[in-house]
Amino acid sequence: MPFFHHLTRPWYTALCLGVSLPLTALPALAQSELAQGEQPPQEQSEAAPALPEMAAIEQAWKRGDYVTARAGLAQLAQELGTPLAQYRYGRILFEGRGGPRDIPGAIDWLTRAVAQDHLEAITLLARIHLSGEDLGLQRDSAQAAELLAKAATRGKSEAQYYLGLLSSAGDGLPKDETAAVNWFLAAAEQQHVEAQYALSRAYSKGAGVEVNTQKALKWLTRAAENGHTDAQFFLANAYDGGKGAPNLPGEALAWYRRAAENGHILAARVLGTKYMQGDGVTQNMTEALRWLVPAAQAGEPGAMSNLGYIYTTGAEGVPPDEAKALYWYEQAAEYGVSRAMLILGQIHETGRGTPVDPARAMALYRQALSAGQPKAAEQLTRMQLAGKLDALAAPQEAVAWMAVAARDGTAAAQEWLAAQAVDGNRPARTALALVLLAQAQTAPETAPQKTQEAAALLLQAAEAGDARAQAELGQLYTTGTGVSLDYVNAHKWLNVAAASGATKAAQQRDTIAKLMTPEQIAQAQTAAREVFEQATLQPPQTQQTVQENN
Repeated sequence: MPFFHHLTRPWYTALCLGVSLPLTALPALAQSELAQGEQPPQEQSEAAPALPEMAAIEQAWKRGDYVTARAGLAQLAQELGTPLAQYRYGRILFEGRGGPRDIPGAIDWLTRAVAQDHLEAITLLARIHLSGEDLGLQRDSAQAAELLAKAATRGKSEAQYYLGLLSSAGDGLPKDETAAVNWFLAAAEQQHVEAQYALSRAYSKGAGVEVNTQKALKWLTRAAENGHTDAQFFLANAYDGGKGAPNLPGEALAWYRRAAENGHILAARVLGTKYMQGDGVTQNMTEALRWLVPAAQAGEPGAMSNLGYIYTTGAEGVPPDEAKALYWYEQAAEYGVSRAMLILGQIHETGRGTPVDPARAMALYRQALSAGQPKAAEQLTRMQLAGKLDALAAPQEAVAWMAVAARDGTAAAQEWLAAQAVDGNRPARTALALVLLAQAQTAPETAPQKTQEAAALLLQAAEAGDARAQAELGQLYTTGTGVSLDYVNAHKWLNVAAASGATKAAQQRDTIAKLMTPEQIAQAQTAAREVFEQATLQPPQTQQTVQENN
């Protein structure tokens, strides 16, 4: 039962896990008053009934008879008042076992146990103070830290661990990474698994202690050996390629398997991928599916994309299945996997397992390009040059991917940009100019010609109102690239670009102004105003619209 799942900071991850401890280990919550919570069983006769024994209550708990356990603990907590009974009764009220959940009553009984210095009660009550809104409470990290300090100084490893987390974050007490490491170390030496993992991360990052990869590996291994799934995964990752550990592919595979078998989704994806590719193991598609399918079903995007690949290609008893491939690629694309978007675009373009849909293919290629997949520009360029996008995208839209392809060396894309520039396509002029400037940097022998051509194109686009061209042209005048060095013109075009929201252009303009005389600045400002006035006299350009096929 997670107490802290409302918290989002990474260092609180541990607070979200491992709350369902054995009855003898977890602190209990108490009841504000018997009148507000549960009453002990009423007497049925003048003779007081015999109190249940704790051993009998524990047996009831073990066999799942929480009603009996709850009633027995209520009697012991009220009539004997021992801290153990109060703690356990508070816990069962908090968990809502054997009856309705009773947070106020649980807190009250815990408070009574805390007054008798019961360690588990102290720790649990502190954790409840940290849980906040999920329990309908006001979160109180300062009170939690005060309670945890009492238990931590008495050697309670759980309290030491949580106090380390609060110290690391400066939550409820001053931020102190060194103190956090000391608390983690104290708990880790008592075999507290989460503390061992936290200590490993501290040594790895140098948080509160000097970076020490050897100690980081030591505590990471301890945590992994004690069943911490994240530790198992990262230990596997360390051995897989020798990142902070010896390069031991066999050890890496074993730890990936342990983590995957313990439910670590990313480990399952990595393990399945290794079997899919034959990476360090004999290629085995059946074993690949055994790990990739549950990982994909749990929402791991990489596993989804890999399943799409397996069902597209087929291998070793896994026949191609276009429907399954389409499904898993769609799932991966929705999760933002750019390669899946690219392949899904190819599927819709060619009609493999689905009707041919150029509009859908174009949309997917554009998504992939926006997600950082450069090959998508190649696909869009190919479709554009083949005329497949004439009815789907305006030339102004196509400039984006044609420019990417041109920068990557596709001559046909650069020729297309040049033709569009001649036809007056303003974005094409700017894009072609930037391509030429990039080429000038890699080909010094043609640099003068290309920079002059680029400057001419930028001037045309800048005068037509393209803010990117205005900023780039201002930069050329600043450096004298392709044009004469001219601070007045530089200030003018940077100023115009800044008026369109170009922050960098504004900064460059202010830098240039420091090199100019007041007369030059006034001249540049006058020239900028003329550009603005000229723009207001221009009739609005007709926006090209394109109907997409449904």
